[in-house]
Amino acid sequence: MKTKILYCILLTAGLYACSETPIGQTPTDKVAPSSLSNVVITPTNGGAYITYTLPNEDDISYVKCEFTYGGNKRTVRSSIYKNYMEVDGLGEPEEIELKIMVVDHSENASKPYIGKFTPLDPPMTAILNSLTVEPTFGGVVINWENPAKAMVGISILSANDNGELELKDIIFSSLPAGSKRLRGYNTQKRLFALSISDKYENLSDTFKIEIEPYYEVMLDKSLFHNPALAGDNTSVNDNRPLEKIWDGVLDDPDKYHGWHTDAAAGFTIPQHFTIDLGTMAQLTHVIIFQRGEIYPYAQHNLRLFDIWGTDELMHPRDDAAYFDSNEWKKDWTLLAQCEVVKPSGMPPGTNTPEDMAAHNAGFDFDFRQDVPKMRYIRFEVHDTWAHTPAMHMAELSVYGDDR
Repeated sequence: MKTKILYCILLTAGLYACSETPIGQTPTDKVAPSSLSNVVITPTNGGAYITYTLPNEDDISYVKCEFTYGGNKRTVRSSIYKNYMEVDGLGEPEEIELKIMVVDHSENASKPYIGKFTPLDPPMTAILNSLTVEPTFGGVVINWENPAKAMVGISILSANDNGELELKDIIFSSLPAGSKRLRGYNTQKRLFALSISDKYENLSDTFKIEIEPYYEVMLDKSLFHNPALAGDNTSVNDNRPLEKIWDGVLDDPDKYHGWHTDAAAGFTIPQHFTIDLGTMAQLTHVIIFQRGEIYPYAQHNLRLFDIWGTDELMHPRDDAAYFDSNEWKKDWTLLAQCEVVKPSGMPPGTNTPEDMAAHNAGFDFDFRQDVPKMRYIRFEVHDTWAHTPAMHMAELSVYGDDR
Protein backbone atom coordinates (compact mmCIF):
# COMPACT_ATOMS: atom_id res chain seq x y z
CA MET A 1 0.00 0.00 0.00
CA LYS A 2 2.82 2.37 0.91
CA THR A 3 4.51 1.57 -2.41
CA LYS A 4 1.33 2.40 -4.30
CA ILE A 5 0.93 5.76 -2.52
CA LEU A 6 4.58 6.67 -3.21
CA TYR A 7 4.12 5.78 -6.90
CA CYS A 8 1.08 8.07 -7.13
CA ILE A 9 2.95 10.94 -5.50
CA LEU A 10 5.88 10.59 -7.90
CA LEU A 11 3.54 10.33 -10.88
CA THR A 12 1.71 13.49 -9.84
CA ALA A 13 4.99 15.37 -9.33
CA GLY A 14 6.21 14.24 -12.71
CA LEU A 15 3.06 15.51 -14.40
CA TYR A 16 3.53 18.92 -12.80
CA ALA A 17 7.23 18.97 -13.73
CA CYS A 18 6.48 18.21 -17.37
CA SER A 19 3.70 20.76 -17.72
CA GLU A 20 4.60 23.89 -19.73
CA THR A 21 4.83 27.01 -17.57
CA PRO A 22 3.38 30.10 -19.33
CA ILE A 23 5.96 32.81 -20.08
CA GLY A 24 5.07 36.49 -19.96
CA GLN A 25 1.79 38.12 -19.09
CA THR A 26 -1.22 35.82 -19.24
CA PRO A 27 -3.91 37.31 -21.53
CA THR A 28 -6.86 38.58 -19.55
CA ASP A 29 -9.32 38.95 -22.41
CA LYS A 30 -9.74 38.80 -26.16
CA VAL A 31 -11.39 42.18 -26.57
CA ALA A 32 -9.50 44.51 -28.92
CA PRO A 33 -9.11 48.18 -27.96
CA SER A 34 -10.55 51.02 -29.98
CA SER A 35 -8.61 52.48 -32.89
CA LEU A 36 -6.68 55.72 -33.12
CA SER A 37 -8.37 58.88 -34.26
CA ASN A 38 -7.22 62.18 -35.78
CA VAL A 39 -4.20 60.55 -37.42
CA VAL A 40 -1.97 62.98 -39.33
CA ILE A 41 1.06 61.76 -41.31
CA THR A 42 3.62 64.43 -42.18
CA PRO A 43 6.44 63.37 -44.53
CA THR A 44 9.96 64.16 -43.34
CA ASN A 45 13.43 63.62 -44.79
CA GLY A 46 13.64 59.84 -45.08
CA GLY A 47 10.54 59.19 -42.99
CA ALA A 48 7.38 60.60 -41.44
CA TYR A 49 6.13 62.28 -38.27
CA ILE A 50 2.79 60.83 -37.19
CA THR A 51 0.41 62.36 -34.65
CA TYR A 52 -2.85 60.88 -33.35
CA THR A 53 -5.39 60.77 -30.54
CA LEU A 54 -5.43 57.69 -28.33
CA PRO A 55 -8.74 56.10 -27.30
CA ASN A 56 -9.85 57.01 -23.78
CA GLU A 57 -9.44 53.51 -22.38
CA ASP A 58 -7.44 52.16 -19.45
CA ASP A 59 -6.40 48.86 -21.03
CA ILE A 60 -3.82 50.24 -23.51
CA SER A 61 -0.17 49.16 -23.64
CA TYR A 62 1.39 50.82 -26.71
CA VAL A 63 0.91 51.93 -30.31
CA LYS A 64 2.38 49.83 -33.10
CA CYS A 65 3.11 50.86 -36.69
CA GLU A 66 3.92 48.26 -39.35
CA PHE A 67 5.12 48.77 -42.92
CA THR A 68 7.26 47.14 -45.59
CA TYR A 69 10.35 48.80 -47.05
CA GLY A 70 12.94 47.25 -49.30
CA GLY A 71 11.17 43.91 -49.08
CA ASN A 72 11.50 43.81 -45.29
CA LYS A 73 8.78 44.23 -42.69
CA ARG A 74 9.48 46.92 -40.13
CA THR A 75 7.76 47.75 -36.86
CA VAL A 76 7.83 50.98 -34.87
CA ARG A 77 6.37 51.20 -31.37
CA SER A 78 5.43 54.22 -29.29
CA SER A 79 4.53 54.68 -25.63
CA ILE A 80 0.98 55.54 -24.53
CA TYR A 81 2.50 58.59 -22.84
CA LYS A 82 3.08 60.19 -26.25
CA ASN A 83 0.65 61.18 -28.97
CA TYR A 84 3.16 60.79 -31.80
CA MET A 85 5.67 58.43 -33.38
CA GLU A 86 8.42 58.78 -35.97
CA VAL A 87 9.35 56.63 -38.93
CA ASP A 88 12.85 57.09 -40.35
CA GLY A 89 15.61 55.36 -42.26
CA LEU A 90 13.88 55.35 -45.65
CA GLY A 91 16.55 55.73 -48.28
CA GLU A 92 14.27 56.30 -51.28
CA PRO A 93 11.27 58.64 -51.71
CA GLU A 94 8.83 55.83 -52.58
CA GLU A 95 5.23 55.52 -51.40
CA ILE A 96 4.88 53.67 -48.09
CA GLU A 97 1.71 52.13 -46.64
CA LEU A 98 1.42 52.23 -42.86
CA LYS A 99 -0.76 50.14 -40.56
CA ILE A 100 -1.07 51.75 -37.14
CA MET A 101 -2.73 49.85 -34.28
CA VAL A 102 -3.41 50.28 -30.60
CA VAL A 103 -2.31 47.26 -28.52
CA ASP A 104 -3.72 46.48 -25.06
CA HIS A 105 -2.29 44.63 -22.06
CA SER A 106 -3.53 41.33 -23.45
CA GLU A 107 -1.69 41.95 -26.76
CA ASN A 108 -4.98 42.47 -28.57
CA ALA A 109 -4.54 44.84 -31.51
CA SER A 110 -7.15 47.33 -32.63
CA LYS A 111 -8.47 47.61 -36.14
CA PRO A 112 -5.55 49.25 -38.00
CA TYR A 113 -5.52 52.75 -39.33
CA ILE A 114 -4.17 52.46 -42.89
CA GLY A 115 -2.48 55.45 -44.45
CA LYS A 116 0.04 56.17 -47.19
CA PHE A 117 2.80 58.75 -47.57
CA THR A 118 5.88 59.45 -49.64
CA PRO A 119 8.93 60.53 -47.60
CA LEU A 120 10.96 63.55 -48.58
CA ASP A 121 14.47 63.01 -49.88
CA PRO A 122 16.55 61.19 -47.23
CA PRO A 123 19.16 63.15 -45.23
CA MET A 124 21.91 61.51 -47.29
CA THR A 125 20.59 63.19 -50.44
CA ALA A 126 20.78 66.65 -48.89
CA ILE A 127 24.33 65.97 -47.75
CA LEU A 128 25.34 64.62 -51.15
CA ASN A 129 23.82 67.63 -52.93
CA SER A 130 25.69 70.03 -50.63
CA LEU A 131 29.14 68.43 -51.10
CA THR A 132 31.92 70.63 -52.41
CA VAL A 133 35.47 69.46 -53.11
CA GLU A 134 38.02 72.18 -53.78
CA PRO A 135 41.77 72.07 -54.40
CA THR A 136 44.05 73.22 -51.62
CA PHE A 137 47.76 73.04 -50.90
CA GLY A 138 48.83 69.41 -51.06
CA GLY A 139 45.31 68.07 -51.38
CA VAL A 140 41.63 68.94 -51.26
CA VAL A 141 39.17 70.45 -48.81
CA ILE A 142 35.72 68.86 -48.54
CA ASN A 143 32.69 70.68 -47.12
CA TRP A 144 29.13 69.50 -46.57
CA GLU A 145 25.87 70.39 -44.85
CA ASN A 146 23.62 68.07 -42.85
CA PRO A 147 20.39 70.03 -42.22
CA ALA A 148 18.59 67.03 -40.71
CA LYS A 149 21.51 66.43 -38.29
CA ALA A 150 21.31 62.73 -39.14
CA MET A 151 24.08 60.41 -38.00
CA VAL A 152 25.87 59.39 -41.19
CA GLY A 153 29.15 57.93 -42.32
CA ILE A 154 30.98 59.79 -45.08
CA SER A 155 33.47 57.58 -46.94
CA ILE A 156 36.29 59.45 -48.69
CA LEU A 157 38.33 57.74 -51.38
CA SER A 158 41.13 58.92 -53.65
CA ALA A 159 42.93 57.38 -56.59
CA ASN A 160 46.42 56.03 -56.04
CA ASP A 161 49.22 56.50 -58.58
CA ASN A 162 47.78 53.58 -60.57
CA GLY A 163 44.37 55.26 -60.78
CA GLU A 164 42.71 52.82 -58.35
CA LEU A 165 40.36 54.25 -55.71
CA GLU A 166 41.46 53.63 -52.12
CA LEU A 167 39.56 54.39 -48.91
CA LYS A 168 41.28 57.26 -47.08
CA ASP A 169 38.87 58.05 -44.26
CA ILE A 170 35.36 57.50 -42.90
CA ILE A 171 33.85 60.38 -40.95
CA PHE A 172 30.90 59.71 -38.64
CA SER A 173 28.98 62.86 -37.77
CA SER A 174 25.56 64.27 -36.96
CA LEU A 175 26.70 67.91 -36.92
CA PRO A 176 24.77 70.37 -39.14
CA ALA A 177 27.91 71.05 -41.19
CA GLY A 178 31.37 69.60 -41.56
CA SER A 179 34.72 69.94 -43.27
CA LYS A 180 37.65 67.63 -43.98
CA ARG A 181 41.05 68.16 -45.57
CA LEU A 182 43.04 65.47 -47.33
CA ARG A 183 46.74 66.23 -47.68
CA GLY A 184 49.91 64.63 -48.94
CA TYR A 185 49.25 64.72 -52.70
CA ASN A 186 51.33 66.02 -55.58
CA THR A 187 49.98 68.42 -58.19
CA GLN A 188 48.83 65.74 -60.65
CA LYS A 189 45.11 65.59 -61.45
CA ARG A 190 43.55 62.95 -59.21
CA LEU A 191 40.12 61.34 -58.83
CA PHE A 192 38.34 61.76 -55.50
CA ALA A 193 35.10 59.96 -54.59
CA LEU A 194 32.66 60.22 -51.69
CA SER A 195 29.64 58.20 -50.61
CA ILE A 196 27.30 58.45 -47.62
CA SER A 197 25.69 55.72 -45.51
CA ASP A 198 23.30 55.81 -42.55
CA LYS A 199 22.61 53.55 -39.57
CA TYR A 200 20.02 51.65 -41.60
CA GLU A 201 22.71 50.69 -44.14
CA ASN A 202 21.22 52.88 -46.84
CA LEU A 203 23.93 53.97 -49.28
CA SER A 204 23.95 57.09 -51.44
CA ASP A 205 25.17 57.46 -54.98
CA THR A 206 28.91 58.09 -55.33
CA PHE A 207 30.09 61.65 -55.83
CA LYS A 208 33.21 61.78 -58.04
CA ILE A 209 35.43 64.67 -59.08
CA GLU A 210 38.93 65.14 -60.49
CA ILE A 211 41.11 67.74 -58.75
CA GLU A 212 44.61 69.13 -59.23
CA PRO A 213 46.00 69.95 -55.75
CA TYR A 214 48.20 73.00 -55.29
CA TYR A 215 51.93 72.59 -54.75
CA GLU A 216 53.06 72.17 -51.13
CA VAL A 217 56.00 70.60 -49.28
CA MET A 218 56.98 70.15 -45.67
CA LEU A 219 59.69 72.76 -45.11
CA ASP A 220 63.20 71.47 -44.50
CA LYS A 221 63.63 71.28 -40.72
CA SER A 222 67.42 71.22 -41.00
CA LEU A 223 67.18 74.94 -41.86
CA PHE A 224 65.21 75.86 -38.72
CA HIS A 225 66.82 77.59 -35.77
CA ASN A 226 65.84 79.55 -32.69
CA PRO A 227 66.45 83.32 -33.08
CA ALA A 228 65.67 83.79 -29.35
CA LEU A 229 63.94 87.16 -29.55
CA ALA A 230 63.64 89.37 -26.49
CA GLY A 231 60.49 88.35 -24.61
CA ASP A 232 60.62 84.74 -25.80
CA ASN A 233 60.45 82.04 -23.16
CA THR A 234 63.94 80.63 -23.70
CA SER A 235 64.08 78.76 -20.40
CA VAL A 236 64.97 75.07 -20.56
CA ASN A 237 63.87 72.22 -18.33
CA ASP A 238 66.05 69.11 -18.09
CA ASN A 239 68.13 69.78 -21.23
CA ARG A 240 65.12 69.97 -23.56
CA PRO A 241 65.53 73.16 -25.65
CA LEU A 242 63.24 74.48 -28.38
CA GLU A 243 65.33 72.79 -31.08
CA LYS A 244 63.85 69.45 -29.98
CA ILE A 245 60.57 70.22 -31.76
CA TRP A 246 62.14 70.08 -35.22
CA ASP A 247 64.54 67.16 -34.82
CA GLY A 248 62.07 64.69 -36.34
CA VAL A 249 61.78 62.55 -33.20
CA LEU A 250 58.30 62.23 -31.72
CA ASP A 251 58.92 59.70 -28.95
CA ASP A 252 61.81 58.19 -27.08
CA PRO A 253 61.21 54.78 -25.44
CA ASP A 254 63.30 55.74 -22.41
CA LYS A 255 62.38 59.37 -21.84
CA TYR A 256 60.23 62.21 -23.16
CA HIS A 257 62.19 63.69 -26.03
CA GLY A 258 60.60 67.05 -26.88
CA TRP A 259 60.88 70.67 -25.79
CA HIS A 260 60.14 71.73 -22.21
CA THR A 261 60.51 75.18 -20.62
CA ASP A 262 61.06 75.82 -16.91
CA ALA A 263 57.83 76.51 -14.98
CA ALA A 264 59.86 78.31 -12.29
CA ALA A 265 61.64 80.67 -14.71
CA GLY A 266 59.29 83.56 -13.97
CA PHE A 267 57.66 83.99 -17.39
CA THR A 268 54.08 85.21 -17.58
CA ILE A 269 51.16 84.65 -19.94
CA PRO A 270 51.08 85.25 -22.85
CA GLN A 271 54.27 83.35 -23.56
CA HIS A 272 56.22 83.59 -26.79
CA PHE A 273 58.66 81.56 -28.84
CA THR A 274 59.98 82.15 -32.36
CA ILE A 275 61.28 79.96 -35.20
CA ASP A 276 63.49 81.09 -38.07
CA LEU A 277 62.44 78.77 -40.92
CA GLY A 278 65.69 79.44 -42.76
CA THR A 279 63.90 80.05 -46.07
CA MET A 280 61.21 82.23 -47.56
CA ALA A 281 57.96 80.39 -48.27
CA GLN A 282 54.27 80.91 -48.91
CA LEU A 283 53.20 79.23 -45.67
CA THR A 284 50.12 77.00 -45.80
CA HIS A 285 49.71 75.18 -42.49
CA VAL A 286 51.43 73.85 -39.40
CA ILE A 287 51.03 70.58 -37.51
CA ILE A 288 51.95 70.38 -33.84
CA PHE A 289 52.36 67.21 -31.83
CA GLN A 290 51.77 67.64 -28.13
CA ARG A 291 53.68 65.85 -25.41
CA GLY A 292 52.38 62.33 -24.94
CA GLU A 293 53.01 59.75 -22.21
CA ILE A 294 50.50 60.64 -19.47
CA TYR A 295 50.19 64.25 -20.68
CA PRO A 296 47.91 64.41 -23.76
CA TYR A 297 45.58 67.40 -23.31
CA ALA A 298 47.26 68.17 -19.99
CA GLN A 299 50.02 70.03 -18.16
CA HIS A 300 52.05 72.47 -20.33
CA ASN A 301 50.75 71.37 -23.76
CA LEU A 302 49.55 74.35 -25.79
CA ARG A 303 45.78 74.91 -25.91
CA LEU A 304 45.13 78.49 -27.10
CA PHE A 305 47.69 80.37 -29.19
CA ASP A 306 48.18 82.71 -32.14
CA ILE A 307 50.82 82.33 -34.85
CA TRP A 308 52.36 85.43 -36.40
CA GLY A 309 54.70 85.70 -39.37
CA THR A 310 57.13 88.12 -40.98
CA ASP A 311 59.61 88.07 -43.85
CA GLU A 312 62.31 89.94 -41.91
CA LEU A 313 63.12 91.16 -38.42
CA MET A 314 62.58 94.91 -38.30
CA HIS A 315 64.32 95.36 -34.93
CA PRO A 316 67.34 93.79 -33.23
CA ARG A 317 66.63 90.45 -31.52
CA ASP A 318 67.51 91.90 -28.09
CA ASP A 319 65.22 94.97 -28.34
CA ALA A 320 63.27 94.27 -25.13
CA ALA A 321 61.16 97.43 -25.31
CA TYR A 322 59.94 96.36 -28.75
CA PHE A 323 59.39 92.61 -28.25
CA ASP A 324 58.15 92.76 -24.65
CA SER A 325 55.33 95.09 -25.70
CA ASN A 326 52.82 94.77 -28.53
CA GLU A 327 54.87 97.03 -30.78
CA TRP A 328 56.26 94.04 -32.67
CA LYS A 329 52.75 93.14 -33.90
CA LYS A 330 52.74 96.25 -36.10
CA ASP A 331 55.47 94.63 -38.22
CA TRP A 332 54.18 91.03 -38.11
CA THR A 333 51.11 89.43 -39.73
CA LEU A 334 48.62 87.27 -37.84
CA LEU A 335 48.59 83.96 -39.72
CA ALA A 336 46.31 81.82 -37.53
CA GLN A 337 44.35 81.80 -34.29
CA CYS A 338 44.53 78.27 -32.94
CA GLU A 339 42.81 76.11 -30.35
CA VAL A 340 43.68 72.49 -29.64
CA VAL A 341 40.28 70.83 -29.25
CA LYS A 342 39.82 67.58 -27.37
CA PRO A 343 37.18 65.61 -29.32
CA SER A 344 35.50 64.04 -26.28
CA GLY A 345 35.50 67.19 -24.15
CA MET A 346 36.46 65.02 -21.16
CA PRO A 347 38.61 66.60 -18.41
CA PRO A 348 42.41 66.16 -18.44
CA GLY A 349 43.49 62.67 -17.49
CA THR A 350 40.57 60.94 -19.20
CA ASN A 351 41.18 60.27 -22.89
CA THR A 352 38.93 58.33 -25.23
CA PRO A 353 40.19 56.42 -28.29
CA GLU A 354 38.97 59.36 -30.41
CA ASP A 355 41.03 61.75 -28.26
CA MET A 356 44.14 59.63 -28.68
CA ALA A 357 43.60 59.28 -32.43
CA ALA A 358 43.55 63.09 -32.73
CA HIS A 359 46.61 63.35 -30.47
CA ASN A 360 48.57 60.81 -32.53
CA ALA A 361 47.64 62.49 -35.84
CA GLY A 362 48.80 65.91 -34.64
CA PHE A 363 46.85 69.15 -34.62
CA ASP A 364 46.68 70.85 -38.00
CA PHE A 365 46.16 74.61 -38.34
CA ASP A 366 45.79 76.46 -41.64
CA PHE A 367 47.46 79.79 -42.32
CA ARG A 368 45.71 82.64 -44.09
CA GLN A 369 46.65 82.85 -47.76
CA ASP A 370 46.29 86.56 -48.52
CA VAL A 371 49.80 87.36 -47.29
CA PRO A 372 53.27 87.29 -48.91
CA LYS A 373 56.06 84.80 -48.24
CA MET A 374 57.37 84.54 -44.69
CA ARG A 375 60.60 83.42 -43.04
CA TYR A 376 59.85 83.78 -39.33
CA ILE A 377 56.89 82.52 -37.29
CA ARG A 378 56.23 83.59 -33.72
CA PHE A 379 53.85 81.82 -31.33
CA GLU A 380 51.91 83.83 -28.77
CA VAL A 381 50.57 81.29 -26.26
CA HIS A 382 47.51 82.43 -24.31
CA ASP A 383 46.79 79.22 -22.42
CA THR A 384 48.07 75.72 -21.74
CA TRP A 385 45.94 72.81 -20.57
CA ALA A 386 47.02 73.34 -16.95
CA HIS A 387 47.00 77.20 -17.30
CA THR A 388 50.73 77.30 -16.56
CA PRO A 389 53.56 79.79 -17.41
CA ALA A 390 55.50 76.96 -19.06
CA MET A 391 55.26 75.07 -22.36
CA HIS A 392 56.17 71.72 -23.85
CA MET A 393 55.73 70.08 -27.26
CA ALA A 394 56.95 66.92 -28.96
CA GLU A 395 57.35 68.04 -32.58
CA LEU A 396 56.29 70.66 -35.13
CA SER A 397 56.06 70.57 -38.94
CA VAL A 398 55.55 73.61 -41.17
CA TYR A 399 54.26 73.37 -44.75
CA GLY A 400 54.28 75.76 -47.69
CA ASP A 401 55.48 76.62 -51.15
CA ASP A 402 59.20 77.38 -50.98
CA ARG A 403 59.82 77.64 -54.73
